[in-house]
Amino acid sequence: MSQRREVAGEDCKSSSHILADVSSFLFCSVPCRGSSRNRSDSSSSSSLSVSAHAQSPVTACAPVCCADEESNASDSGIDESPCCFPTPCAAAKFHFVPRTGWHPHLKEMGCDARNTLKWKGQGPVPEAPEDCWMLPTSDEMALCIAQLRTQLSASGWKLLTCEPHIVSGLSNKAALQATGRKLGLTASLPVSYAHPDVARYPCILKAAVGQHGKDVFIVNSKEESEDITTEGFGSKWVLQELIPGRMEYSASLLVNDGVILDAVLTEYEYSKDVYVWPHDVVEVCRQSHSDIPERHLATMTGFLREYSGICNFNYKVRASGDMCIFEVNTRVGADLACDVPRDRARALFEKLDELSEKLTQRLPSSPSTAKPARGPRKRGASVC
Repeated sequence: MSQRREVAGEDCKSSSHILADVSSFLFCSVPCRGSSRNRSDSSSSSSLSVSAHAQSPVTACAPVCCADEESNASDSGIDESPCCFPTPCAAAKFHFVPRTGWHPHLKEMGCDARNTLKWKGQGPVPEAPEDCWMLPTSDEMALCIAQLRTQLSASGWKLLTCEPHIVSGLSNKAALQATGRKLGLTASLPVSYAHPDVARYPCILKAAVGQHGKDVFIVNSKEESEDITTEGFGSKWVLQELIPGRMEYSASLLVNDGVILDAVLTEYEYSKDVYVWPHDVVEVCRQSHSDIPERHLATMTGFLREYSGICNFNYKVRASGDMCIFEVNTRVGADLACDVPRDRARALFEKLDELSEKLTQRLPSSPSTAKPARGPRKRGASVC
């Protein structure tokens, strides 16, 4: 997000505004109120909690509309339509927001997953269908969910999130460099240049906030860099080492309080050694598997202290075998949503859902936290 905006009575701030050093993690799971018509909270810095937040007034809107499945699958993947509220939101196990055109791929997983909810973090907080997760498809939405977790959980959504500054410290590309320095992990990041005068060319110039290759440039000189921007280096813009190579890696992780619970890696081979995906480069082949080197898992774990949620590490591997991490996306990535074999992707989301069930079983029953009794959920009971 490029500017501050009011969301359900709370500020949904851009990642550049999240500077507080408050450490905490929150897993929100509340008794779902059903649908009439996808990080005060109880967070803890070191433990997972299942809690209810139903006491404070919350602006919620039950009849948030979902688009029809066909109209959601756009070529661009960009939803420019406004939020609307005429019809009930479809029942689902997982709602992925905002809309990105991924719904056909998510539907193929066969686990009641949808990418049709027309909510972008603005306006009233939607009320959840029964027993449903909200999962972000953009870093901006991941930050909004972290900031609005109290309202969202009170409206029935199941969330896996953490403190906003933890989210922005990873997803904001300038903040990621600062996070790496703080954790002593800069060797796993591209070399960062404070100013075009000291950069080694060619190198990469990219906006601190963005995705899908937007505002990412290969620059061959100081003059080329300053043709794009002359200020904001290290805050609004990142100037960093260019890492050549046709192989690129995308690791999607399920993380609970800094612990990786599941991981799947997709390897992409491209037609050039030097490129900015997805511009002027062709994907040659891809493969997904779970055989991630332990040293790479250890490196990613180092960045994920206090983080909870699904995330994605995009990186190349240096000749030494060490990772060089370009970015960390604090959301569901297109690799997991679209490219990973559907049964393997489904397994990761089912593990997420099992996490909530296990935690709920540990809680003592009380009038404020007990879930209404119902029979076991059958696969396919809801149509994606």
